[in-house]
Amino acid sequence: MENIRSICKYSFFQYVWIFIAGCYLGYAVETVWCLIKNGYIESRKSLVLGHLSVAYGMGAVLLTLLLVNFEKSPLWKIFLISFLSGTLVEYICSWGQETFFHSVAWDYSHLPLNINGRVCLLYSVFWGFLGVAWVKAVIPTLSKIFDKIHIPFEKYLIYAFLAFFLIDSFLSASAAIRMNRRQNGIKANNVYEEFLDGHFDDEKMRSIYANSVSKG
Repeated sequence: MENIRSICKYSFFQYVWIFIAGCYLGYAVETVWCLIKNGYIESRKSLVLGHLSVAYGMGAVLLTLLLVNFEKSPLWKIFLISFLSGTLVEYICSWGQETFFHSVAWDYSHLPLNINGRVCLLYSVFWGFLGVAWVKAVIPTLSKIFDKIHIPFEKYLIYAFLAFFLIDSFLSASAAIRMNRRQNGIKANNVYEEFLDGHFDDEKMRSIYANSVSKG
């Protein structure tokens, strides 16, 4: 356990806080960007209940895990690790959403040097620079925060969040799958599907996932 801790640097609970912060920061950034770009506020959350942008939370944890021990490494190495890992995660997330939920939240087909519209050189470069900033600014700040701030009942708060997150994730996946089945003309055949139809109908789901496009 100590060996794992030395490699990962932070505790499990601290990584959950990093995930939470990444989720909410990503949600805020996406919302503000939409407001600046389009002139209106639009839902950018990943789940039907909480205002979380899960991809950003996963990215925050991934960057920290990969780069936490590279603080003294050359910038080119940090950039390359972030470039490759960010590109891989972005591709997997896009493929997973389209494969399992038959929708896409982004499409880079109009940008040069893209791979199946899922990733492209421009955003991969962004991942690289983000990794450099993460190592040089974010990780040192995290270390100071974790050293100085100790939250009462931290474990219980984390367990409560994880329970909520799992329920929200299951409900969100169920609602997305049910929406796809409705669009294919499949009627609800149990109480739970009737619940989903009543509480997460197509209009509700489109308002939650306003940036997603159905792929049939």
